[in-house]
Amino acid sequence: AISFKEQGIFSFVSLPYSIKILWAPIVDSVYLESVGRRKSWLLPVQTILGFLMVSTGEMMPYLLGEVEGTSPHVKKLTALFFIFYSLAATQDIAVDGWAVTMLERRNIGWASTCNVVGQTFGYFIAFTGFFGLKTYGLVDLSQFMRFSGMIFLVCTFAVGYFKRENREIQRDETKRLLDGDSDAEEEVLSVRETYLQMKSIMLLSTVKLLIVVLLTAPIAFAATDNLAFRKLLQRGMKKEHIASLMVFITPLGIVLPGLISKYVTDKPLSLYKWAYAPRVALSLLTTFLLYFAPDFNADANKESLPLSFFLCLVVFAIIRSVLSTAMFVAVMGFFAKVADPKIGGTYMTLLNTVANFGSNVPNQVVLFLVDKVAFASVDGFYVVNIFCVCIGLIWYLYFGNILDRLQSFDVHSWHVSSQAKKQKI
Repeated sequence: AISFKEQGIFSFVSLPYSIKILWAPIVDSVYLESVGRRKSWLLPVQTILGFLMVSTGEMMPYLLGEVEGTSPHVKKLTALFFIFYSLAATQDIAVDGWAVTMLERRNIGWASTCNVVGQTFGYFIAFTGFFGLKTYGLVDLSQFMRFSGMIFLVCTFAVGYFKRENREIQRDETKRLLDGDSDAEEEVLSVRETYLQMKSIMLLSTVKLLIVVLLTAPIAFAATDNLAFRKLLQRGMKKEHIASLMVFITPLGIVLPGLISKYVTDKPLSLYKWAYAPRVALSLLTTFLLYFAPDFNADANKESLPLSFFLCLVVFAIIRSVLSTAMFVAVMGFFAKVADPKIGGTYMTLLNTVANFGSNVPNQVVLFLVDKVAFASVDGFYVVNIFCVCIGLIWYLYFGNILDRLQSFDVHSWHVSSQAKKQKI
């Protein structure tokens, strides 16, 4: 077992998703024309990821402290997975940019749908699937990583061989998506121009207000999302029991985005606003759920999971999945709607980076605070979670109407080339 502080250190592996905007303009502007604007990055990055997964699988038992006489090597694990996340973040830039120009404007909402469905299915395979296979002794982590790496390489080959991308297609798609904007340029911007464009985008009044929203909204859920299951594990609940919840959540994660995609084409932030308040309430109820949770370290509960508590967990997990999926699909759909196709990868990355930063920072803060704010017999989780819930209530009262205002602006208000057309906030 490792402490919450060590878990906080390891959580820094996700930092690349919060700083990928630093190299997004390079990914958007530098490419081989013979390969394609997006495939020039997707193919090498995914190939490196696949080979790394295959080659480092054998190291996992040692790094995790599963070899007799060893303890978890948190810093080495952090360094290795930081590399994984850096490559994945680069891939994410290329995929986001490709999605903006690949889909027709009337179908742009499906970009977020595909994103959610893919992530949900991948998480199910890597989490529930792995623990299920491991429980029956069919696979260990080393074998699973090697197999996943090979699947990654096969998928990369399929994208490289079967998916055609060239400059002519990119120009046609960009021209079509610009919807007749006379100020638009068909040519791909240079690296310098893209960095300057990104700077100008950040100075747009609409974007600045959206950035404030993205940086503050996730505070309400930081404790619940990042600590709740950790507290259950700390009480002795088995990882296999937590993984079994995904059996109920995964079908929702695959079906739900498709059902709600029609609501994110026109006014996606209305869906975000609708889901926010119930999710804050759920975070508050999670405090009581954990307070009355059984002690799994007791002999009577070591192997079994009380049915009543498990059903409560299932209900909470399903409701949380519905609300969080709705919010994620909504905000990603809004990003795709307002992004300027000329620099789609950079624009999407800018907004995604801010959103990731807004989520990751509170998550890391609560990990470091939870043990420090405990007093007397009161667990630090309850103190931190109640504080986050209060922040969420205040946020909703203040920013609820701002969400409506943000989506009322014309799409040109979000493009630098159309500054003259943007409305005043």
